Amino acid sequence: MTSSPARLNDFRQKISWREIEQSECFWKRLLAGCVEEDLDMPIASQAWKGDLTSSLCSLKGNGAAELVAREPLVLCGIQLPNILFDTFSCHNLEFSTKGKDGESYQAGNSLGTLRGSIPQLLAVERTLLNFMQRLSGVATYAAEFVMVTQPEKVGLLDTRKTTPGLRILEKYATACGGSFNHRMGLFDRALIKDNHLAAAGIKDPNSLVNFLREVRKQAKEKLIELEIDHLEQLEYAILGGVDAVLLDNFTPQEVAQAVEINQNRVVLEASGCINRGNLHEYAKAKPHFISTGAPVHSAKWVDIGLDWIN
Repeated sequence: MTSSPARLNDFRQKISWREIEQSECFWKRLLAGCVEEDLDMPIASQAWKGDLTSSLCSLKGNGAAELVAREPLVLCGIQLPNILFDTFSCHNLEFSTKGKDGESYQAGNSLGTLRGSIPQLLAVERTLLNFMQRLSGVATYAAEFVMVTQPEKVGLLDTRKTTPGLRILEKYATACGGSFNHRMGLFDRALIKDNHLAAAGIKDPNSLVNFLREVRKQAKEKLIELEIDHLEQLEYAILGGVDAVLLDNFTPQEVAQAVEINQNRVVLEASGCINRGNLHEYAKAKPHFISTGAPVHSAKWVDIGLDWIN
């Protein structure tokens, strides 16, 4: 085998929580909607007063509640509470935790404690749990995939098949589960697919090579990946100067053939119809990466409860 492909480390990126916090406009849009859908009012200095039940029950004073794992899980979103407190105008709440995103917890484990105004705590409860259950579910399922690929020294990549508006969070969740993050959107990496080739009128190997070389000139140092659906296209892709090749809907046997032909000249990514059931067969074929949207679109919410502390 030759040395590793030059752009291999470009595929080993993971989004951090700090990057999410810096996405200020994103948070304002998303969380403002959460306030409106639960409290039927825009963000205001006392938005939490929109909780009809707490108001009718005349709940006052301070209390405390504990976030508890109801089943085994990989945690994701432990830094959400304080952000949600601000958005819901719950300024008399505080959250303490020793939990860390990406760590595993068992049923019954405490994830953290919320203290402060009782009506404020109850107003933010559902949104907090919705986010943490969803994101921890993605992280937990991604970790199951990584447990299969990692022993074969194959990296797992996520995809753009994410819930609209939640991409940055769901990609962070897959990273908490051990996955690497593929491109965030259409802006940060070139991935040439069959529709691009069809739209450009590419119909034969020579036109493909010339097309890719022209794209390479225009892209300069930007990463370029080409999706192929036939083994015969691999050599032409390499001749065209791409950095990576996506093997779309290849069988595990065809992926193994591609690995042998490639000899580590470009990054190889296997994708298409890969799920938990056939994952090990693909991992044994040893592409550099396997990409699948399953950890996001097929993950179930994990059970996290908010238990009142008397």
